[in-house]
Amino acid sequence: MKHKKSNKYFKIVIFILGATFIILFFGAINIFASEILSRADQNSIPKGTIFLDAQSFGEIIFISADQSILIFKNSTPQLEKLHPGDILFLRVNEDSSYGNLYQIKHLMKGELNRDNEGIIIEIIPWVRNHPPLISGLIARPSTLEIGQQSDLTCYAADEDKDELFYSWISTGGTLLGNGANITWIAPHQSGNYIINCEVTDRRGGKDIRAVELWVAEEFPPLTYAEKELIQKYGWGNNRVIRWPDGYVEVYDATNFSRIQEVLDRWNEVIGGKVIFYLSNNPQSPVKLTYNPELREENLCYHIDTHWSNYQLYAAEIKINPDTSSCGYPQNSYSLYLHSFSGIAGFDVWKGTTIDREDWQNFNLISEIMQTMIRALYQLPSAYNF
Repeated sequence: MKHKKSNKYFKIVIFILGATFIILFFGAINIFASEILSRADQNSIPKGTIFLDAQSFGEIIFISADQSILIFKNSTPQLEKLHPGDILFLRVNEDSSYGNLYQIKHLMKGELNRDNEGIIIEIIPWVRNHPPLISGLIARPSTLEIGQQSDLTCYAADEDKDELFYSWISTGGTLLGNGANITWIAPHQSGNYIINCEVTDRRGGKDIRAVELWVAEEFPPLTYAEKELIQKYGWGNNRVIRWPDGYVEVYDATNFSRIQEVLDRWNEVIGGKVIFYLSNNPQSPVKLTYNPELREENLCYHIDTHWSNYQLYAAEIKINPDTSSCGYPQNSYSLYLHSFSGIAGFDVWKGTTIDREDWQNFNLISEIMQTMIRALYQLPSAYNF
């Protein structure tokens, strides 16, 4: 191992000596900082880009032919502030108003010769950064009593595979932990509280999302009728089974033109604790697809739901594409609106709630469904009656 380190150091010394030899006998290539001359140019430069000052450029002694290595004979105050990952804007021709963007890959300070302390910078072409994207912010639970705790998870990804950093802010209560998973302890005062998660990468990209939590002195008492509806039409009989609070992606492979209206209507009934939104991700937890096999069963749609630990985590609506049996296109909205009740948490198979002839001309969510769903989402998952 020591031999390898010495060998690497030896190569660096040889490289510096070779660069110095080129400079002495052939002269250094001039390189200049550049001012942005037009608004169009300015808009093309990412925030945080560094323009080396005249003092720094006066110290440069070498730039490799492929513009991957810069050598400065001294470390000016501005050079001292550079770090790997910083973006540089350089132009090699003083007469040109255009330049290239580079990103610092490695930076090494050391002795170039007996008289000068210098700095060697290895740069690579800058590639436009894709900011991180938060796909979901989940609180389990989001309805809780004073002093109880909730586990929060922020689901985020970065197309560039950059390292991600998480920052949490709350309007009240206590945040414990860091990273993508934290714990929130409810304050000793009832009310609604907002928790924000901001995700950033090292290159200035960021995304932010918020989730609302409800704190009560004790869980709101339900009426006998509300409990009866949840027990009869909920997926969990005597326990609450529903989606975790937060955002739930919906992928519509049927491309129904009014699906956003359907989601908006159910989001309004739920009341903000769970928000369904359209996504282009085929791996979304909720999917709507066509299934020709439903023709043989004489069904207009079929619902599959999946849950674990009393929480829904996946669901699918399969639609019969046969227009003759299901009254398309005039009754499509009714079909989608009614079938989505099973996704929201209403078990449509536990008895006859609406006859087929009725829902084909039915453009509203029934009072039974609205009452049951609103009561369901006042309670946390696994709540036992």
